[in-house]
Amino acid sequence: MLPLTDVPERFDHLSSVSVCLANKQVEQVDIEQVSYYKNFVYLRFQGYHSVEKVRHFIGCVLQVDEMSSPELPEGVYYHFEIIDSDVYTDEERYLGKVVHILETGGHDVYVVRDGAQEYLIPSNHEVVTQIDRAKRRITVHPLEGLLEL
Repeated sequence: MLPLTDVPERFDHLSSVSVCLANKQVEQVDIEQVSYYKNFVYLRFQGYHSVEKVRHFIGCVLQVDEMSSPELPEGVYYHFEIIDSDVYTDEERYLGKVVHILETGGHDVYVVRDGAQEYLIPSNHEVVTQIDRAKRRITVHPLEGLLEL
């Protein structure tokens, strides 16, 4: 699998993952073995010892229980902590919810949507002034032109 994590070694410490199937069902699978090669993580699941048995997993998303996620340094957040957060300006103007995160290499960009209105908010410290994980609220200081259409 292609890991969408900055800490791929996290799989060394997991006993199971959830597979989000195409039909929206979730299947819990136990990890038997983990190995790494180039940019990929290879997982062997208990009871799934042939390609035919895991074929329905192709294209699916694997999820890890939040409680199994390693602690991140101050100011670094998991995507699941940002997605669906309400975004307000520092003047309390509601901009919408974070619906997607674009990874650009330099810094992430939050796609914030309220109805048909959409904003692209760079996640640098100059713009994003506060992230409250518990309240799922992000406060931004929009630079000139950032919110203009």
